[in-house]
Amino acid sequence: MPWTPDQRQRLVVEKDILEKYFPGKVEWVDPTGDTKVDVTMITNSNQTYRLRVYVPRDFPNSLPIMAVKSSPNPMPNWGSCASTHTLGQTSEGFLVICHYRSENWNAEHTFYEIFMKGRLWLEAYEGHSSTGKTVDYFLGHMN
Repeated sequence: MPWTPDQRQRLVVEKDILEKYFPGKVEWVDPTGDTKVDVTMITNSNQTYRLRVYVPRDFPNSLPIMAVKSSPNPMPNWGSCASTHTLGQTSEGFLVICHYRSENWNAEHTFYEIFMKGRLWLEAYEGHSSTGKTVDYFLGHMN
């Protein structure tokens, strides 16, 4: 799908921000069509994950979806669950994680903010995996 001039300009800004904070860890998938952005994250326990953000057609007006594309171990299929901050799976089978409530999303938010919330979720997920406490125990309620 072709992006409007305003969207293209915004995507350039987003690209610059991501490259600044995640140098060499960002991959744009199909940037002129069904655009997705993958960022490699290394957690405090030195585990490597790949988070994916699906760019909505009306970007930046709608809340993007974020999913765990790859992880050291298979991700659980928790479905849509408040205590795990998950929202089911993508059509590709990736676990969708909550990062903003749709009513709190606005066009001022950036992919950087989304990926940072994803990083926090990964740390909470690892805390859950090692202690058995819920993901929500580590995160509380994010906006």
